[in-house]
Amino acid sequence: MFDRIFADYLLTAGKLSDKNLDDIFSNQEQRRVRLGVIAVSEKLLSIEQVEEINQLQAIYDMRFGDIAVQKGYLTDEQVSRLLVLQGNAFLAFMQSVVDGNYMTMADFNEALDAYQKANNFTLSNMEDLKSCDADRIIPIFIYDQPELIQKLCGIMIRTMSRLIDYRMFIKSPTVSSTVNFPAICVQELKGEHNIVTALSGDLDGALFEAAVGFAGKENVTEPEDCLDALCELINCVNGLLATEMSNQNVDIDMDAPFASGTSGSLRSDSILSLPVVIYGKQMELHVILDQSYSI
Repeated sequence: MFDRIFADYLLTAGKLSDKNLDDIFSNQEQRRVRLGVIAVSEKLLSIEQVEEINQLQAIYDMRFGDIAVQKGYLTDEQVSRLLVLQGNAFLAFMQSVVDGNYMTMADFNEALDAYQKANNFTLSNMEDLKSCDADRIIPIFIYDQPELIQKLCGIMIRTMSRLIDYRMFIKSPTVSSTVNFPAICVQELKGEHNIVTALSGDLDGALFEAAVGFAGKENVTEPEDCLDALCELINCVNGLLATEMSNQNVDIDMDAPFASGTSGSLRSDSILSLPVVIYGKQMELHVILDQSYSI
């Protein structure tokens, strides 16, 4: 997920174009990351050390890791760790950027440092982000929200990633008392806690893409089909949360989801809105906990 989050940052910062990213992501999925790129990202080797090893590989028929160990730059354990990381999506993105000559490795790392500073992320935060593990990434964006909201957002994002678009990503959330929407799907959980879950966006944009990804193109031909599919998505996610809460002896019931295909406003004292980008188009996940609301 962080490969897409950071790509969006580079696009906004003017470091890469949409065309660049199309090419980069196309190449990314066709190659594995070299150990040298990973070692620099993990701060185990310098760029100069990697270049030296690459030159030695042109002379000796030896693996990158074997040369690094022989030179005393890495231990066997560090090489083993780097081999495990070769499947990491963020590092694959980094390699595609560097190999395509869109940015140098030094420029990429400089942009990464700027991203960290701009968002006040700690080194630990950055390690969690670069893991591309949704369970480690989501809490970074909503760390200040109640546990139930974090659980619900986690289930929703994981479900979307698994069932709709594995390349999806999230952006920084906002908290407000009013959310204007072009279309919306809503469901409420009631009991020991009242939880409102909603998805909003353009019916012919992100909502449509998400509905098609979830229900299949053959099942989404009308706006009503789109809303029905997303209501079912919310119902599935809330069902997972309700089951978990019930297993913890928390009394909770689910109202039937409902939708509106016309513009309006969602109002409450505090609404968490988490932007979600599906197939390149943005929609919003809204969550309200233990408060009244109106639409």
